[in-house]
Amino acid sequence: MNLKEILYRSFMIYFILVTCITAGIMILGLAFDPDARFGYDAFASPFIFAALGVIPNLLMYSSKELSDKQIILRKILQFAVIEAEVVGMCIISPGIPTEKPGVITGVMISVFVIFLFANFISIINNYFSAKQLTKELMQFQKNIK
Repeated sequence: MNLKEILYRSFMIYFILVTCITAGIMILGLAFDPDARFGYDAFASPFIFAALGVIPNLLMYSSKELSDKQIILRKILQFAVIEAEVVGMCIISPGIPTEKPGVITGVMISVFVIFLFANFISIINNYFSAKQLTKELMQFQKNIK
């Protein structure tokens, strides 16, 4: 993947993450602290967490084609970095009750589910893009003959 593709993909993943993180915060908040009330500043957290989630996407950048093993290794490293970033932000955030049992575990599970979901959507998008490109190439070949 070249840098332009990585930036495009990062932009797409950012908005997927904002949506998923908002849903995750709502679910975890209702489960662990349903009576909490926040100000408008709370709306910023999904954007911040999504930005933190996209930064490790740059680990996928390579000037040469990656092997399957390299992709898997980088995805694992990417997940570990995202998990560390989000858990670290939760621990230092005064608005997240990390002292309650299960909160950190819940956050870690939600990060895992969101990571899988965002990558699944990305894979599906790539599949349909490749399918459309193949269709266009076949049409182009027919027009040449």
